[in-house]
Amino acid sequence: MRDVLAERLLAKVMKWTPEDVAGEMPDLQALATYKYDEYQQFSPGMRFIESLALWLDQFQPDERKQAYKFVRSKLVFLSAAEMAHLVAVSYPDIIRPFLIRQVANKINLSEYLVTKIVNNPEFSVLQRQSLFLGLSDGAHTDLFRRSNPEISHEQVYQTYDISDNKVEDMLSKLEKDLFVKLGRTPTKEENRFRMAFLLDDFSGSGLSYLKWDPKSSEYDGKIARFYRSVLDGKSPMSRLFDTSDIHICIVLYMATNQARQHLETLIDKMVGSDKTKCIIRVVHTLQDSIKMSNENDTVFISLMEKYYDSSIEDEHYLKGRHVKPYLGYDECALPLILSHNCPNNSVPILWFDENRKFRGLFPRVSRHGGRA
Repeated sequence: MRDVLAERLLAKVMKWTPEDVAGEMPDLQALATYKYDEYQQFSPGMRFIESLALWLDQFQPDERKQAYKFVRSKLVFLSAAEMAHLVAVSYPDIIRPFLIRQVANKINLSEYLVTKIVNNPEFSVLQRQSLFLGLSDGAHTDLFRRSNPEISHEQVYQTYDISDNKVEDMLSKLEKDLFVKLGRTPTKEENRFRMAFLLDDFSGSGLSYLKWDPKSSEYDGKIARFYRSVLDGKSPMSRLFDTSDIHICIVLYMATNQARQHLETLIDKMVGSDKTKCIIRVVHTLQDSIKMSNENDTVFISLMEKYYDSSIEDEHYLKGRHVKPYLGYDECALPLILSHNCPNNSVPILWFDENRKFRGLFPRVSRHGGRA
């Protein structure tokens, strides 16, 4: 009954004729069932079609067709199943080939001789000397671990900040496994991790991972903090790795082309001449064509500016570009929704919470506490 009422409300807001309803509603119902209803930040009882009707009702009558057109033609929604797929393929498609190339170089074989390489004891050892760390709760380390049974559970950890006690535990279990693989007790140098894979779900700008802080005159962000902790001899992390032979690989399940380029550029600057030691790999890259642009979306961009609420501009939001803050954090201008939350890189007109002057279609919860 609630769904029927929501559909009637939408038809009333849009002033649809019976023919319009017959043409539009089946597609909307399918989209809602297949994807949009699973959005995790809807308030209790709320579903997509009701949220859409309430969202459209805020526009002037002559603006609603353009807003509806935006939803039907530009909106990109990444479902939980699609994210799970990206997590599952990250090891076989991105990480395993990287390990194969490292071993191929060491034993002087062509990287295309895959069977010979993976059957070589060096591959098994390097695979066990690889550590997989989550950069946030979006890393889905539990799903990553279950999707890749050839990786030990002891190699996957949900955070990149590891305590002294956990370091000792990890090294102890690494030693036991290497003893089996090598047929002898590993040396102190061998009993260290040589590969660090930092996992996360999405990046729109790359700034939370790595940026230059002019105040402190050093790099800041998750990658910079991890990089420094590994190289800091006083840090517990430094005991985990062979710092003379370590590769750090940031693996993002999805990222914009803007974020990938930003991270590649700053990583090169941060590590200096040691460029091969820290790289970034993206399972699925969102190209720039996905963004809202003045060339193709002039009318709706004007609506984004008209209904923008500057109360979202906290200290975190203002760290990115904000000459046009209605384009989202760092002006990324994304029409993107993730099933668990709407990223702040997306256009704010989509994610304003219920407490703002304009309510978003997919209200967002801020990771810095409370609603965005």
